[in-house]
Amino acid sequence: MGFCRRGKVLPGANTFNLSFRPNNQFVLVKMPPKEEMVDSVEPDALNLTGLKSALEKVEDTIQYTSDELKAMREVKQCLEKDGVTYVNARFLAYTVIVYKCRVDESTAKYKQFLKATAQCGMEIVEPDETLWNDPEVETFLRSYYAPCGVDSEGRQILWITGGKNISEELEKTSIRAGLLYTMAVHGDSKSLREGITFVIDLSKRKKSKNGSKMQKINQSYPLRPQAIYLAGASKPMRVIINGLIKIASLFTKQKVIGRVKFLSIEQAMDSVSKESGPEYLGGGGGGIDDVFEWTKMRYESLPIPNL
Repeated sequence: MGFCRRGKVLPGANTFNLSFRPNNQFVLVKMPPKEEMVDSVEPDALNLTGLKSALEKVEDTIQYTSDELKAMREVKQCLEKDGVTYVNARFLAYTVIVYKCRVDESTAKYKQFLKATAQCGMEIVEPDETLWNDPEVETFLRSYYAPCGVDSEGRQILWITGGKNISEELEKTSIRAGLLYTMAVHGDSKSLREGITFVIDLSKRKKSKNGSKMQKINQSYPLRPQAIYLAGASKPMRVIINGLIKIASLFTKQKVIGRVKFLSIEQAMDSVSKESGPEYLGGGGGGIDDVFEWTKMRYESLPIPNL
């Protein structure tokens, strides 16, 4: 067997590890002689790149906690009690987590969104199948959204291009696409629980007949932005927006208002990496080749809770 002297293994000696079993028994596991043991392993042999990627996927996987599920059930009960005829479980989960499981706030925000969309004849957040089955949703996603990567903290960027009016015929489509894309942007644990960077390109904003109505709907989406950049706004537009911000401050937490910044388009691009910026401004678009397929994949990453 060989012997140990003063804590050192003598040449040719075998070594053993002591391994305990659940039933309080233990066994001796024979280890190879020291000269047969591998001193080092090349990084490629361990496939560290693959391991890192796998760990990142595990970290990004969304799993609801018991507290989150409890809050979701309570909000669902409140909504049903208040007469909401159908509750989209995925949108409910998203809303509850964005509002940090605060039942009253989550319920109020869900209802606020329904009140806004009711102006377009949508009185519920429709089932997933209905959202995806709109024949115009795919075209809308490809035309109206600028996919991006993540900010310096690893949170997803939601970048609204602006400059394109939405016809009354496309109002419901715009809401469906907005729901799908907004939840897709939050389709990882970090973005869902910590928030996102929100950028609105106002450089090509145009007046439209239904602009005020669509603006109210856009403002009613549940969001937890860590930074809000209003990019490319003209001086007259800044005056108007500042007035709206003052009004919003009566209803919105001051820390959220404090995150709003006016930037030029160039400054907005400088605030994110070139790889993460939108392609229409010369960025890499986060490496997203197909915004429709990306939206589908990320949307499915937000699990339907068991309520």
